[in-house]
Amino acid sequence: MEPVIIVGGGLSGLSAAHSVLEHGGKVVLLDKKQALGGNSVKASSGINGAGTESQARLNISDSPQDFYDDTVKSAGPELARPHLITALTSNSAPAINWLTKNFGVDLSLVSILGGHSTPRTHRGTGGAPGWAITSTLMKKLVAEEEKPEKRARILKNAKVIKLLQTENKVTGVEYEDGQGQKLKLKGPVVIATGGFGADFSPTGFIATHRPDLVQLPTVNGDHATGDGHVLVTSLPSHSGVLVDMNQVQVHPTGFIDPAQPEAKTKFLAAEALRGVGGILLTKDGSRFVDEMEKRDFVTAKMWEVIQNGNGPVRLVLGLQAATELKSHCDFYLSKGLMRKFANLGEVAEDMRVSPKEIQSTFVAHKSYASGHEKDPFGKTYFRNSDIDIEESFLVALITPVVHYTMGGVLVDEQAHVLDASGKPILGLYASGEVIGGVHGKNRLGGSSLLEAVVFGRIAGENAAKLE
Repeated sequence: MEPVIIVGGGLSGLSAAHSVLEHGGKVVLLDKKQALGGNSVKASSGINGAGTESQARLNISDSPQDFYDDTVKSAGPELARPHLITALTSNSAPAINWLTKNFGVDLSLVSILGGHSTPRTHRGTGGAPGWAITSTLMKKLVAEEEKPEKRARILKNAKVIKLLQTENKVTGVEYEDGQGQKLKLKGPVVIATGGFGADFSPTGFIATHRPDLVQLPTVNGDHATGDGHVLVTSLPSHSGVLVDMNQVQVHPTGFIDPAQPEAKTKFLAAEALRGVGGILLTKDGSRFVDEMEKRDFVTAKMWEVIQNGNGPVRLVLGLQAATELKSHCDFYLSKGLMRKFANLGEVAEDMRVSPKEIQSTFVAHKSYASGHEKDPFGKTYFRNSDIDIEESFLVALITPVVHYTMGGVLVDEQAHVLDASGKPILGLYASGEVIGGVHGKNRLGGSSLLEAVVFGRIAGENAAKLE
């Protein structure tokens, strides 16, 4: 019995691996790095689910249809692919249930992020949800590898350099181990190599498809260079195709580290920070956008501010918001990415603005939240807005960063990789950020971890049937 070969050890590859095992197959997971996890371990806002037990417990009304509608709106009418969005949203609650019931992951808290019509982004009471989920699946796969049945193998420092193909069927991979030796494995293949958000080489995917973004910093690890995209499109016959490659998500909030402001790789300031009530300010202490708008919209408004000479932009949290997201904030503070001030007066002094002016911003925001006045930027969702200016504040300098690549390998709703004619390439599947077309022009926050789990599970199940 040939194993299913999974290329990539982030959340999607791990989800595919566990799905293969659940359906009776064997699995070999390869990752080019020394450690598994990829970008998944960095994800800090949560994972979306519509119609979940956590939502029901919190009396949050939601449905897969509502989630579908929000995703279509975010993707844009010209790029929305209903069959892929349906797969993502209809499998969201089962994905959350799978993580909580099968792996014991805590996803009991639910918040709202930009572009969502209701709270549906799940996280636990501990640290960053990406790490909590991914590390749990990692540990369980290591435990599976140690079982006497030997149904799971993990190969690190193993870079896949070629997909093996017989006629129109993918039959395995060729990879290079840590000593530079070339080896082959036979079996159906799941590509879960992530995106290309760190591919800044002169002939790389960003330079080719979005040269305007080459100068931006990124929050991606150095592994995110589009390896899977190259593998799938380099098959000698019936190769895969790429779609939406110019659709690169620039996240509005990457931390500017005061110690190294010009660093190309930056930490992401989680969207959850705005979800719990963080607000964005220009250099003079004014708001300029609905902080809960979609990422592409907030980014565009930030560019306007910066280009008009009104930067840098600051992200500011009052005490209640900081307390709600304490584990995140403690981490950011420990890294020097956020600064704590005793009160709003100290913030004003640091920004070199009038305390009266910045105070008026918070007074107005509180009035909009209470419904006494309408927010001029259209904000309707407020949290922790009753801010005491004499209590402590957390402040960070932020900048737009290359975050996520919506474009990638063309697949169907069953995670089959498709050729140029739209036909499945036998023996080849893909899942996670490497696939294209799920999010259209803009990915909703909380849908990256979801995409990884949903399509990883689908790919693993279907590949297990072939082995």
